Amino acid sequence: MDNENFNEPPISDVINDRVTRDDGIIRRRTYICSHSRVYESNSTKDTSTKKIGCPFLVNVSCSKSKNDENSVFINKINDQHNHPLSTSSIIFEESKKFTPSMIDDIKFMTTSCKFGVTAQRKFLEGKYSSHPIYSKDLYATIQSFRSTSKSLLNDAAMISNWLDEQKENDSR
Repeated sequence: MDNENFNEPPISDVINDRVTRDDGIIRRRTYICSHSRVYESNSTKDTSTKKIGCPFLVNVSCSKSKNDENSVFINKINDQHNHPLSTSSIIFEESKKFTPSMIDDIKFMTTSCKFGVTAQRKFLEGKYSSHPIYSKDLYATIQSFRSTSKSLLNDAAMISNWLDEQKENDSR
C-alpha cells in the first residue's frame, strides 16, 4: 500500500476510523469494519442497526524516520469478523461500470452530436438493454467529455494566435 492510496479504505465494507496527521501528511490511520462499534439508542423503541461490535481492525502507519519512500506499514491486524461477509456490493460496483464500447458511444454523442442526457440514456438503454444505466454514473461520464470554459478559452487563444501568424505571413 503506498501513501497516495492511504486516504481510501481498501474494501467497501471497511471505513476509516482514526487518523493522525503531521503537516498535512497522514501518519497513522485505523480501518474498521462498517459493522464495528455498538449502537447506543437514545430512545426506548426497538431499532435495527448494523453496528454489532465486529472486531475487525487494521492499524497502519507511515513513519517519518528511516522511511525515504513513504512506505505504509501495517502495525496491527485483526481479520476476524463476527458476521458473514457479503460480496454483493463489490459485484454491484463491477456490474454498473460502463463497458469500453458504451464509453465510446457516450463520448461520440457528447462531443460530436451534442446530445443531452435524456437522448443518450434512451440510446444506451436501447442498445445495451441488458446493462443497468444509473443516472449519476451517466452524468459523470458525460461531464468528463464536455469541454470546460477554461479549455474553450485556451482553444480560442490558440486560434487567435494562429490567425495573427497567418496575417503576418500573408504578403498582401
